[in-house]
This record gives sequence, structure tokens and C-alpha cells, in this order.
Amino acid sequence: MKNNRLLLAATLLLASCTTIKSGHKGVEVSWGGETNMSRVYPEGMDVGLHWLWDDIIEYDVRQQTMVKKFTFNDANNMSTGVELALDFGLSPAEVNVMHTKITDVMVKIEKTLKSAGKEVVPQYSASELNLTKRGDAELRLTKILSKELPEFYVVFERIQITDVDIPDAIAQAAENTAKQQELNKLAVAKADEAEKNFAAAKWDAQTKEILSQPAMLALKKLEIDALWASKGVSPYGTNNVFGAETAVFKNMK
Repeated sequence: MKNNRLLLAATLLLASCTTIKSGHKGVEVSWGGETNMSRVYPEGMDVGLHWLWDDIIEYDVRQQTMVKKFTFNDANNMSTGVELALDFGLSPAEVNVMHTKITDVMVKIEKTLKSAGKEVVPQYSASELNLTKRGDAELRLTKILSKELPEFYVVFERIQITDVDIPDAIAQAAENTAKQQELNKLAVAKADEAEKNFAAAKWDAQTKEILSQPAMLALKKLEIDALWASKGVSPYGTNNVFGAETAVFKNMK
């Protein structure tokens, strides 16, 4: 009987405690749905019979980073992709208040981040955000977020502009320019080839014209005669009256 009582007591002890993970805070919600507004529970174990019917809701209060990419119009009214990185944390002492007032704090944070970007980015061109004015833009974002995020029981830490795209219009223009340059190179190459072909054709025509002239034909005949003579053979057959392969003016000095 005693052992049974000890077992029951041990069971009740185990059932009447709750544990909160490291880096988290706990919000107590009663069996009837009421939130305990007087206390926020720290990490670790808490023992009490009320945990037999009450619940604990945990919130991660460690620093977090939200990275989001949005599309805004810059100062030149060009559509530009901008990536923002927000470091923040939930207010540890106010998670119970947040629990009763905000259903999805992450959605609130993202909307606030986008709204701040929409207000600040159009004050700069994309090139300024990439090269010279990024720090200035981050200061403007800091001023807005450090004021608005505490309304959602969020502690603002830091905001960074981590990436700025080339505006779509400029990127398209650059692509079109590159394509046109390739087309221009191809056109020049084809023109050079056509010019070479024309010059070669002109040379062939001039050569044929020269070779067809009487003087050139006579010269060609002399070359052929000389070739046959070097072999001791007449290109005109054996009709020589003095006999074949016999010089007409033999023994003449």
C-alpha cells in the first residue's frame, strides 16, 4: 500500500512540472484559456500541481535574422530587387502580452520590413544603393524600424541592405546592346567575306580577259613550240618534206 502511494506521488510529481527550453520564455495559459499576465517563465523546469491542467506556451527570444527580397521602384522609377536582412528578437519580458495581442508576429515583422523598404528605397537610385549611399539608406531604415517594431513587442537589433539588383530596364538594355554588338560583328565578317569573294571573282575575270588576247595566245603557242623542240619532236606531225625529225636548215651556218 505504501509503495502504491509512493508511486502515485512520483507520478503526480512528474505530471505536475513543465520544462522550458534554453533561449526560450514561457507563457502560462490556464485550462480555461486565460493568459497569466503577471509572470513570464524562464528557461528550465517549473514544478506545480497547476501544470496538471494548465499549459505552457514557449517563445524563442534569441536573436533571429529575417532575410527577405522585395521589388521596389528606385529614384529613377526603375523596378529594382533589394534584399534586406533584419536582426531582431522578441522582447523577453513581454511575450505574454504579445501572446494575447498578436496572432502571427513574423507576418507583422515582414510587413513592417517591406513598408520601411518601400519608403526608403525610392529615395535612391540602384547605383547609389550599390556604391555610395547604402549606409545612408540603412540609417533611414534603422530609424523607421527601431520605432515601429517595439509596437509588436519586438526588439530591433540591426538592418542591412545585403543585395541590390540591376534594374530590369537597364539589364534588358545591356542584353540588347550585347546582342546588337554580336550582330554587328557578324555583319562585318560577312561583308569582309563578300568583298574577298568579289575581289577574287574580279581577278579571275581580268585574268581570263588577258589570256584571251591575241598576243597572249601567240605567246602561249611559242611556249608550246619551245617545249616540243626541247624534246626534238615537232608538234605538227611528220609532214616535213625533208623527213621526220630533220631540221630544214641543217648544215647551214
